[in-house]
Amino acid sequence: MKRLACIFSALMLWNCSGGPGSETTNGFAYVGNGEAASYASVAIRSVDYTTSVYEATNALVEADFYADANGYFSFEAPDGEYRLTIVHGGSAYTGLFSASRDTDLGSINLEPTASLGGYAEIPDSCEFVWVGVRGMDELVRSDSTGRFQLSQLPSNDSLQVYFLRGDDNSVYDNLSVKLKPNESEVVDLPSKGKIKFVAVAGGKTVPFASLAIRKSDARVDSLRVNNVVVEVDAYADKFGAFAIDSLKSGNYRLTVTQSGLAYSKELTAKQIAALDTVELQETSNYMSRVTLHAGDKFAWVGVYGLDVMTKTNEEGVFSLPMLPSNDTLEFYVVDKNKNLYVTKHIAPSKGSAHFDTPSVVWQDFEKDTANWYFSVDSIGSKILYKAFEADKERKSKVFHGKYSLVGTNSYYGWVVTGTLLCVQGWNLSSLDSISFYAKGSGQIRLSLENWDRQSEVAGQSLKASSEWKSLGPKWTRYVVKAEDLCYNSQDVSNCYFTWNSLKDDVRQMHFFVQNGTEFYLDDIVLYGALF
Repeated sequence: MKRLACIFSALMLWNCSGGPGSETTNGFAYVGNGEAASYASVAIRSVDYTTSVYEATNALVEADFYADANGYFSFEAPDGEYRLTIVHGGSAYTGLFSASRDTDLGSINLEPTASLGGYAEIPDSCEFVWVGVRGMDELVRSDSTGRFQLSQLPSNDSLQVYFLRGDDNSVYDNLSVKLKPNESEVVDLPSKGKIKFVAVAGGKTVPFASLAIRKSDARVDSLRVNNVVVEVDAYADKFGAFAIDSLKSGNYRLTVTQSGLAYSKELTAKQIAALDTVELQETSNYMSRVTLHAGDKFAWVGVYGLDVMTKTNEEGVFSLPMLPSNDTLEFYVVDKNKNLYVTKHIAPSKGSAHFDTPSVVWQDFEKDTANWYFSVDSIGSKILYKAFEADKERKSKVFHGKYSLVGTNSYYGWVVTGTLLCVQGWNLSSLDSISFYAKGSGQIRLSLENWDRQSEVAGQSLKASSEWKSLGPKWTRYVVKAEDLCYNSQDVSNCYFTWNSLKDDVRQMHFFVQNGTEFYLDDIVLYGALF
């Protein structure tokens, strides 16, 4: 048996008379303001005693005997040094004693107990470990991450915590702790391959918070509505502490959520390994609109590195609920075939819920201009110069074209520059306006079109153009509202008919110039559209 042979039962306590050389030790246990610890549990163990895994228990000690109704106890002390532990409800006392010098313990004050939790290193080939305290009976099993909890330990004395392997039950590590009354301590034990950090909010730990780690460019696998920001990989313990496996090198999005609060950041594996705490903040709702492909009834919207996925309505309006608000996020839009056609960085502020009116810089001439063409009529007009060049006033690259027209009638002699927006076409029903910067020596008009060779032959090409706008020698910002697109291919003004016949399927954007000899163009922005 694990009990010491010299300990008598409580029924014989007061008649105990030890053998030759034995010493009877007496004491009085009390709690609070001197109240007797009636029938307190008393246990005596060797200082190096460890519990067998076959007798594992959550009890601090299993009593060898009990104090009487007045808190008095007496026992025959064993030879050598021993640990005496007394437990009464949520209070306890423990200390090291020796029979040679402690025959009268006097009054012993039982203090409120403490708890100890943390993560232990799980040795290779083990699925869990056992954790106990030398000289006591409490022995608990960790989970598969090494997390453990010793829920009741005596305070105000140095304790030696020991760790047993889960395969052969041998001791492989030790830890010395001294806890204060009512303290709940989380220890940061060396743990091979484990990353540990704590979730906090408003100066308090966040118990049982949810954690997910994704590659920073990860997108959801299937197209289905998912209103949760992330699907959980792991949970914090009741102290808000996480312990996760170390990560391979790379960029990740680490997200922690709990009850309307969230933390989410894009971090490298090294940055995650160095985390100490993560601060959760109030989430936000983000609402906006995307431009749909012509003929599509909806699109799917998600956020890189998160699991949330929402579906737009027929106008492209969408809402992303409960987004983290402490980092820049990038949402993406895919069609029903999972084809990606737009991304956008956003930085929602905590607690916000507003509609973000969309816009898109369609061309600023800084990067990709491969599909930007410059063409003329077929009756003799000429292109003299075409370049994407730096402009001192704009402090950026701009388009610059020089030309020579046949005559001055733009119906017969013209120059056009522009690009294909989308082969399939965009539904620009929600377009508000288009702005651009320009200067030159002639006149310019903006034209949105739906043109291909077959429709040209069939006489079905659609065009919605603005009126001609005069250019000058200084850069000027021009704005064309959707309702200003009044002119069709026959140059007849009928605003309602012209734009409404085209807006559901727009494929090209063109800028026509007439008169003059050169023009410049920069920063073309569409408002009310995002694609």
